Amino acid sequence: MEKEELGKIIRTRRKVLNLTIGELAEYTGLSRTTISDIELGNTHPRLDVINEILRFLNLEIKVEIKRDK
Repeated sequence: MEKEELGKIIRTRRKVLNLTIGELAEYTGLSRTTISDIELGNTHPRLDVINEILRFLNLEIKVEIKRDK
């Protein structure tokens, strides 16, 4: 998944839940600027940061690993 796609999913879910960037920032301990940069695809957040945001938004990432033949 590209960082832009992840950001769009986070932004869409945040809006569905009627949350502001400030509210999401407050919960996660991140700055509003960082949340905005993530939503816009301008940064590569660490996995623990992504996990914390997704947990609050009640989302999860499923990873599928395929072996080459």
